[in-house]
Amino acid sequence: MNLRHFNNLAYEGIGEENSETILFLHTKLLDKWIWKRQKEDYDKHFKGFHCIFLDLPNHGESISEEEFSIEKSSIEISEFINYIIINKGIEKANIVALGIGGSIAIEILNENPQMIGNLILSGLEIADYKESESDSIANGLAKAQSEYLNEKSDIFITKAYLRYFGIKKEHYNDVERILERSVSEERKIAFESLNYTIPGSLKDNEDIIEKENVLIIYGTKEDLNCTKSAIDLKNTLTNAKLVEIVRGNHLWNIIDNELFNTIISNFIKDNHIEENSKINIIE
Repeated sequence: MNLRHFNNLAYEGIGEENSETILFLHTKLLDKWIWKRQKEDYDKHFKGFHCIFLDLPNHGESISEEEFSIEKSSIEISEFINYIIINKGIEKANIVALGIGGSIAIEILNENPQMIGNLILSGLEIADYKESESDSIANGLAKAQSEYLNEKSDIFITKAYLRYFGIKKEHYNDVERILERSVSEERKIAFESLNYTIPGSLKDNEDIIEKENVLIIYGTKEDLNCTKSAIDLKNTLTNAKLVEIVRGNHLWNIIDNELFNTIISNFIKDNHIEENSKINIIE
């Protein structure tokens, strides 16, 4: 896979010869490396698709001089999707998104629903209301980080992130990239993530709220807000399917990649979900 750029966005792809496309959007603070297990399992689960692994704006190799925002990111990524649609001669792209990538995907759905085929969202963070940025939880966390973590070694901080994301030490070098980001950048990204709310206009659009090929997923080992967020979005997108992953963590695409890849590929191919001991189909 070769690194490519579209404007300020960096991405890699597999299966470019195929028309049907899956765009993978990662969670906050990390980057496209989190999809390494999906890349490795391409032949088994995603053969026949053009899989694109994108760095969100202000993440990884997607360089931006502007501050990160979900709204700005959704506009930039919508332009990228439109570019893919035109070049492939297709009508829509499928999206698989984790965390803040899911918030961006919801914004794209609200503004450009015609661009999205199957939509799969996991580990959502949706707030009941948006705080003021100067007095936000994210601001307090960043202050605590600057006062406490700056006294700690890079090794200590990286190991803390590994524990937070629930992934093994083999990903140490990948996670270490977070340390390259300034506290102010991290605070802005955290604020955007923790304060994202579902657009009111989306709730009023019957064509969107009745969309059927949407899968919403949460894990039982995630933050309780992820569970609440998934249920809240399901209450808005009434025809979406809601699934619980037993002992599922935020980055379960890495931790239990076989299960993740099976669910994703089956849903995109025929909207099928097979219940087993690790999956509870809620609705």
